[in-house]
Amino acid sequence: MSDLRTKQASSKANNQDAFIWSLFLLGGADRQVDVEDLFINCFQIAPARLGWRTRPELPDYKKISKALQSVEAKTHCGLVQKIDQYHRRLTVAGVNWVLENEVILKKVYGGEKAVAASNNSTFERKRTRLRKHSVWRSDNPDLTSLADALECTPLSGLSVWRTRLTELERTAQVLNDDELNVKVDVFKEVLRKNGIAI
Repeated sequence: MSDLRTKQASSKANNQDAFIWSLFLLGGADRQVDVEDLFINCFQIAPARLGWRTRPELPDYKKISKALQSVEAKTHCGLVQKIDQYHRRLTVAGVNWVLENEVILKKVYGGEKAVAASNNSTFERKRTRLRKHSVWRSDNPDLTSLADALECTPLSGLSVWRTRLTELERTAQVLNDDELNVKVDVFKEVLRKNGIAI
């Protein structure tokens, strides 16, 4: 697998940066986004790059699909999580990369300011719910309690557990909550002890 993307965003428009910025603008920092919505939004923020040659008012899905493949395999490795065939979201590293490159991305593609207040309230609700659960007060919660706190089941698949922990890592990062980061490590250890390697 290629190394994590650390190079800053380009000051000139390119399809891959547009894809990452679009995913962020559609809420990919805290939820999964349908790739069809992503394709349309990519076209809207970079129509000259992502339209048909002879009909520039129409999105060329092949160009956008190629951008997605490039982002995942080569140019922006580690920034996007593939939930399934039709859904993507930003990883914690992806959110950090967007925030670090927000000025460039906004200048090149436009869009709203990164981590708007509505996103913060979503993260705050997630943290508040977790703090009210018994797992918050335990240094060694059982798997059933942890599953309940993370709104899944002890028999949930690895991808579900990974998604839940990624959501908590994002929450800790956005809210700058070191205590929550420590809890995420505790939760990972509980899963490891139960044969679930995250």
